[in-house]
Amino acid sequence: MERRSLRRHALAVVAVSMAATAAAGVAEANPDTQADPAVTITLPAPTGPDPVGFTEVHLVDANRADPWDPSHRRELMVQIWYPADNADTSPLAPWMPPGGLAEQRYGLTQSGVASDSWALAPSHSRSDAQARAGSGKFPILLNSPGLDDTAGLNTAQAEDLASHGYIVVAINHTHESFAVQFPGGRIERSMVPTDSPPSVLADMLVPIRVADARFVLDQLTAAEHSTDAGPTLPQHLAEDLDLTKVGMFGHSLGGSTTAQTMHDDSRIAGGVNLDGPILGPVAADGLDRPLLMLASDTSPWFGNTGWEPYWATNTGLKLSLRVAGTRHMSFTDEQVVVTQLATAGLLSADIKNAAIGPIDATRSVDLQRSCLLAYFDAVFGRSDTSLAETINRLAQPELLPHL
Repeated sequence: MERRSLRRHALAVVAVSMAATAAAGVAEANPDTQADPAVTITLPAPTGPDPVGFTEVHLVDANRADPWDPSHRRELMVQIWYPADNADTSPLAPWMPPGGLAEQRYGLTQSGVASDSWALAPSHSRSDAQARAGSGKFPILLNSPGLDDTAGLNTAQAEDLASHGYIVVAINHTHESFAVQFPGGRIERSMVPTDSPPSVLADMLVPIRVADARFVLDQLTAAEHSTDAGPTLPQHLAEDLDLTKVGMFGHSLGGSTTAQTMHDDSRIAGGVNLDGPILGPVAADGLDRPLLMLASDTSPWFGNTGWEPYWATNTGLKLSLRVAGTRHMSFTDEQVVVTQLATAGLLSADIKNAAIGPIDATRSVDLQRSCLLAYFDAVFGRSDTSLAETINRLAQPELLPHL
């Protein structure tokens, strides 16, 4: 995964020529069609009691030009996982959207995995299923993916949270994500300059991502209040939205986006940064709300501004932990994909360990899910354990060694 290995230090340049990206996107931004692949990769089942629904929403920001294409308004494709009606039998949704599948196929092909040798099983979520009704409202968790990644690469986390009574809203950052498919089949590919230094990428991308997240939150607010400006959602989903309880989490640059969005928008009560740097004004200003930071075992952010054990300007509860045996992409569904390919003999152990580390994949996914759930349950008062007590429990060395 040469292209992605460079991104493992989060703000590294996307190591794919724009011509190659376009070719890959055109050829592979469609669902699997090959017959009899050697391996069908399966997603771990959610652990919560609620069935999960899934929908995609096309949003247009009439008040903002697209920073990558100023002649058009900013458009986003958003993925939403939510507690579904128990009786709904809608078909299972794909694990990843077409752009996410294209991204995986391109990266794995560069590592010598034949494109027709594997396929993804469906997710565990029902497409456009009727949302739960009469069970009260559910907290909302925004999700921002890593640099060049499409929404859907954290499906294992999103489905699990939804099965425990959360509404997870993942944002495709158009023209930065590898490839995003809009209604009608139109595909918008990454326009991030491949020769940009990390500092320029951070200065360009984080403000765009923050604006995307705040716009999505505005759209959800409009949907909750049933205004004409709000998006069309599956039945009962709008009435299930609890805009008084909003959190956010993200991987890599999505973790950076989480911290800066919290800084800029007081509606977000707590966040989780999955192995991303602290960038932007938040690095100097700190936060007055809780932030959990989970780092990989080889994270390059140790000792950097905002990652120190004591963030001098931060007044909110903050916990910096790392997961032993992980690598940067362990905090995504690649923990599952790469492990199963390596087990099947389609990927070498060296490439597997460089990508996701030696940690047992089941243990890694379980740790991530349990930490996200325990943390947000504490933030929103959904458990008998206080946030301070939860942080103390999460900090036990036998679970997650301290930084």
